[in-house]
Amino acid sequence: MTPEELKSLVGFEKSIQWWWSSGDPTGYMDALAEDVTYGDPLADYLLVGREAVREHFKRIHGDAGITRQEHLNEVSRSISTDAGLLAFTFNTYQQDGTGEETLFLSWNMSLIFRKTDGTWLMTHGHLSLRHSWDVDNIQKLRNSWNLDSIRK
Repeated sequence: MTPEELKSLVGFEKSIQWWWSSGDPTGYMDALAEDVTYGDPLADYLLVGREAVREHFKRIHGDAGITRQEHLNEVSRSISTDAGLLAFTFNTYQQDGTGEETLFLSWNMSLIFRKTDGTWLMTHGHLSLRHSWDVDNIQKLRNSWNLDSIRK
């Protein structure tokens, strides 16, 4: 994979991530490979296959009112001629009741994408909530997506 292809992959991931943060999960759903594996702290187990991940996304996704997002500590690596690894810290921000921007949630993410027929497809994703020992973080997720239980 060339440096230009890696740069293209980074731009692609940032664009579908913004769709997600803006309330539209379509970009991420369309970018799932048939054989994707996905680890998410909101899932009870590792999700295997496009349909399992899509169903998970449908269950948890909602408009969280994200006003800004940032990718920090970004690492991108070529792992073959048609695949790349992206790893980064992902912060999302919301406006509070006074209009001030505040950190909503912070994640560590690692994603592997494969280029198939000219299209980037995610083959593996792993998310971990930073500061997961903070009970407020899980409550923020539940409140944001109006979930009574993340195990439904």
